[in-house]
Amino acid sequence: MPRSYADAVDKLNGLQTNFAVLEAVRKSGGSANKNSLSEVVEFVQRSGYNPEDFDELNLIHVTGTKGKGSTCALTESILRNYNCKKQIKTGLYTSPHLMEVRERIRINGTPISQDLFAKYFFEVWDRLDSTGDKSKPGYFRFLTVLAFHVFKQEKVDVAILEVGVGGAYDSTNIIHKPIVCAVAALGIDHVSVLGSTLGEIAWNKGGIFKQDVPAVSSEQVEEGLTVLQSRAQELGATLQVVPAFTNEGLGDVTIGLAGKHQVANAALASAICRIWIEKVFGEKITAANGVVPKEFVKGLASARWPGRGQIMIRNDKPKITWFFDGAHTAESICVCADWFKDASHKDIQGAVKKVLMFNCTGPRDGDTLLGPLAKIQTNVHFDQAVFTPAITFASNTYKGDLVNNNAPMDLELKTQKTLAACWVKQVGLASGSESEGQEDVRTTVLPSIEHSVNWIDDYVKNEIEHGADHVQVLVTGSLHLVGGVQSVLGCEIA
Repeated sequence: MPRSYADAVDKLNGLQTNFAVLEAVRKSGGSANKNSLSEVVEFVQRSGYNPEDFDELNLIHVTGTKGKGSTCALTESILRNYNCKKQIKTGLYTSPHLMEVRERIRINGTPISQDLFAKYFFEVWDRLDSTGDKSKPGYFRFLTVLAFHVFKQEKVDVAILEVGVGGAYDSTNIIHKPIVCAVAALGIDHVSVLGSTLGEIAWNKGGIFKQDVPAVSSEQVEEGLTVLQSRAQELGATLQVVPAFTNEGLGDVTIGLAGKHQVANAALASAICRIWIEKVFGEKITAANGVVPKEFVKGLASARWPGRGQIMIRNDKPKITWFFDGAHTAESICVCADWFKDASHKDIQGAVKKVLMFNCTGPRDGDTLLGPLAKIQTNVHFDQAVFTPAITFASNTYKGDLVNNNAPMDLELKTQKTLAACWVKQVGLASGSESEGQEDVRTTVLPSIEHSVNWIDDYVKNEIEHGADHVQVLVTGSLHLVGGVQSVLGCEIA
């Protein structure tokens, strides 16, 4: 039986998709959620563990709508760079991946190798088969079971788990006794599964709280915070609200992740690490409230999180600057727009053209996600907007990691054409009139990410020949889009 990394990815892709799981929950009115954790526990047990076995991983559990991945990355970097007698060996489980699925499971900040992924993947696969029951968990659930197996086998000192969707019924929530739980900023997302109000979503996110386990949260709007406090009381947790770092609190510390919003994520990560270090090592971090502890400076400064607020200039094509941010919610796209507005004006010399490259999960999200970008149009002026589906390569020469079974095929590009029309409308609305200035709004719809990158290369060449000095490209709306672009560009896994 083949046992390569590609074989493992092919088997993984054959499992039920996240989309199918969420759709089943939506159609059931939420009742399908009730059995989800017991099903995951059964798979964990068939793989040779009990949930209690994971307590020794000194778990950190993080949920939220936006910023939870960044908070996990900052937390991992702080602990890995913490100066103690023995370097802390970190495990990090996040989703989704950009270019290769192994990015989701990291040891000491680095994605596990293809060989190691294949080794552990087939160990779990074989353990499940050996029970006589050939059934397998869905895509995300299998990866969750695999992550626990990897962290146990690699004997990490801490395992940081990012919740996939929600919290209460997420497959990561089978754990019994984490060291600390955390909630990053709340917002509206996955409404068919989590609820349509902030309160309903907060109830689900707060479901990761545990009896006698400290919980921390970023500052939230009152509706969300009230529900989180109620959930903490209900589940027996103590909840602490962590304000964002101020300029005074940061001092001369530069956070390694770009964007003004990272001051809140950095503060939350610092609170997580203070609690973890005190509970695991018995060491108390002494720093004034709201001030970055000196022990955390290196970790905050060296943190990296690909595809989020990332700027890249390729040596072979220095006339293009790529801005990557996989923002896919209303709140995160506002943060992205604010970031790009500032970042795209730094160190500019000469004539600069700007291109927006965009995709999202469906046309119904177009107005919501494109609106904040249209509002900065008068400031940044996108000369072109390119819309493409989450199909990476134009031919069949693709990697299994980039197969996106959650996105239905749309050969007629109806979604992208609708998004292009949304962009034209939103730019008009932002200018004060749906018709004003629309003749200057240029859109292009292309059938794949590879087509789009090639189109941009030709566009840059033409603009440089006609007097432009540089072209900036903002890629946003979907982490799948960001990962696809970086794959076409030949970026290294980070």
